[in-house]
Amino acid sequence: MNRRIPLRLQLLLALTWPLASAAQEATATDEEIVTLPEIQVRDTREDVRPPAVELTPDRPVTTIGPEAIERRQAGTLFDLLKDVPGVAVDGGPRASGMKFNLRGFSDNEDVLFKIDGAVKGFEKYRFGSGVFIEPELLKAIEIERGPSLKSGSGALGGTISATTKSAADYLRPGERFGSQLKYGYNANSSERLRMVTVYGRPNGYLDLVVSIARRDSDDIRLPDRSRLDLTAVHSESRFAKATFYASDDLTLELSQTHYTGGPERAPYDATAGSAGQFGVVERSIEDTTTNLRVNYAPADSWIALRGTLAYETTDLDDVHRITQSRICVSPSTAFPAAFRIDRCDDAWRYSIWTAEVFNDTRYAIGELQGVLSVGYQGIRNSRDISRVTSRTLTNQQVYPNGFNEAQPPGDKVSDALIVENAFTLGAFTFTPGARLDRYHVSAEGQTRTNMIAAGQSPDIRFVKLSPAAALTWRIPRSDWSATVRYHEAFRPPLVDEYFARGSFASRCAKSAGWALPGNPVLYPEPLYDPSGYGQTYDPALDLAPDNEICGALYRPQESSNHELTLAWMPQPASPRDGRWQARVTYYDIHTRHLLTSLSNIGGEVGQPGKERRKGTELEISYDGLHAFSSLSWSQIDGRITNAVAGTDYALYGVPGDTLSISAGVRGFDGRVEAGVRMRDIADRRAATGTVATVCSRPGTLVVPGVGTIGTQYGVRLYDLFASWQMTRDTQLRFNLDNLTNETYCLQDGFAGAVGVQAPGRAAKLSVTMRF
Repeated sequence: MNRRIPLRLQLLLALTWPLASAAQEATATDEEIVTLPEIQVRDTREDVRPPAVELTPDRPVTTIGPEAIERRQAGTLFDLLKDVPGVAVDGGPRASGMKFNLRGFSDNEDVLFKIDGAVKGFEKYRFGSGVFIEPELLKAIEIERGPSLKSGSGALGGTISATTKSAADYLRPGERFGSQLKYGYNANSSERLRMVTVYGRPNGYLDLVVSIARRDSDDIRLPDRSRLDLTAVHSESRFAKATFYASDDLTLELSQTHYTGGPERAPYDATAGSAGQFGVVERSIEDTTTNLRVNYAPADSWIALRGTLAYETTDLDDVHRITQSRICVSPSTAFPAAFRIDRCDDAWRYSIWTAEVFNDTRYAIGELQGVLSVGYQGIRNSRDISRVTSRTLTNQQVYPNGFNEAQPPGDKVSDALIVENAFTLGAFTFTPGARLDRYHVSAEGQTRTNMIAAGQSPDIRFVKLSPAAALTWRIPRSDWSATVRYHEAFRPPLVDEYFARGSFASRCAKSAGWALPGNPVLYPEPLYDPSGYGQTYDPALDLAPDNEICGALYRPQESSNHELTLAWMPQPASPRDGRWQARVTYYDIHTRHLLTSLSNIGGEVGQPGKERRKGTELEISYDGLHAFSSLSWSQIDGRITNAVAGTDYALYGVPGDTLSISAGVRGFDGRVEAGVRMRDIADRRAATGTVATVCSRPGTLVVPGVGTIGTQYGVRLYDLFASWQMTRDTQLRFNLDNLTNETYCLQDGFAGAVGVQAPGRAAKLSVTMRF
């Protein structure tokens, strides 16, 4: 590999070259020997500290760097996002029940998650996002609010992309091999983290890292010192990564992350407001992602390729027992032994193939500079589910061959072509683009057989075009820029929404149980006529398929996103100066054809529901050698309307206004760091039920199918954090979360309800040693 001459040496040679030339000329003419003074050249590097959090000036993208990740000492990836505006976490209290919430969007199809470019997903009713990875393995997390042409379709809320570490992230200058041991302890739940990492660069072409991390804990402790049942954790993460630098132009990266959790007891409804109301299960999780990434960028060429080929699998096993769960099993006292079901096993199998390739071509036409990006993205998503009980007859009659009609198997295949061109002329950059998606969603297993028998197509295909455009103005003679952005996007229905059958799972069920005035479900419930002349139900209004599977009756949910971003990004005068960043984004999102509004409109199937949400996201940060601070604020508001049903509600279920402020200092040449963090979360509108609790009070608005909309109380939290680089190879970190031991509840991930109580005060300590 070629070694470049340091910049300072280049400048020195440039300055002394005239002197050397003059000396040579004098020698040639006067034949005199001129002795130049001795010059000593030293290559010293300024201590450049990358910002802990990086803001992109023209897009609402926030990148959390390794320093911020280590400072948080998070138990899950979700804990790392608390200070990013527009970002919240639904569900809980553990990772299997947590969901990302971006700008109030939290369904699994509304927020895309990637690890090293590999798409992750977990479509399971009332479950979390299916994100299982040890935070200690990550070097950066990028959070992009709003849809993106290049990230993937369906992500109305945005995309979260995690990047894993390489050996280069551990090795110091001059090192070729090394290892690291880390031990962490959380006093709240007696959680223990044990982690060992080995890394090295045996030559200039190869980079290797292997890591194993284990977490074990008891149940979470609440502010009143009681335990939150079913929250103990036992998990192991394994990680291996090899990077091959084939040449200066070609880099290959092969990695694998593997996570196992359980068996451990957990609430069956992991994201329900009353977690565990349907009992508990013994849950085991195994999640593996294998990833191959390629970068090929020859110098002075129009080729700049980057590609990803990844395969992700998730296996989830839930065991219901008669003493724990009310799903599947039958109480022993209610049935004779011959009819008793004392065990039920649910097995979920997911797999996702991701294939991406993009090329960025830079060109210039006079003063016009351009970057043309062309790409392809293919995703193959498959799931298979089985349910087996301890009673053979029930298996044969209700769950033949393990088939559960309320959770059907299915495949979702999408192919997309993406084109985006950024034109820069002077202070302006105009970036138009478009994404063309082709979807094929198919029912599999017994669902496919049932649909074919009913004369209903088991294959659903559609094509969607999503245009986008952005205009950025870099204000002359200033560090300010302004960007306006427009983006159309869509959210395809889930496999469950397309193919599930049963009153609990489908709006096409024959026993849906409720109907809205002027907006009946596809099979309206017969209404009793008090005059005694029978029922007012009109069979002509029945639009539900005979097999009660909606199928192609659904159409994708669509949205139009409007954004205005102002950014202030001054460049420090020298690398040792502190760096300021500031950005504010205002967005206005119009969503139409809400999937939850599928209904009978005058004898026709439609989705008349609409939603509009408006919000503001503010971020300000300073990062210097001796001090650092940040401020973030976010606010969301809007309305949900249905002109056919005559309903108009204030937007509920979204996070409350949130203000986060942190400040810290560094001393003793950066070896000691300490700071404080404050998060103020305002009250929010949520489904509260009819009984006041420690976290909520009921309201007067009743939304059919959702419940009573009331108020979930907000909270103000304080955290302390500190670190000490005891020796060159030993670091100590300390965190104290929820310093004042506040009582509050998490956000639920289902129907905007109030979640379970959050943990009380938590003291966390870790020590890291390098060898």
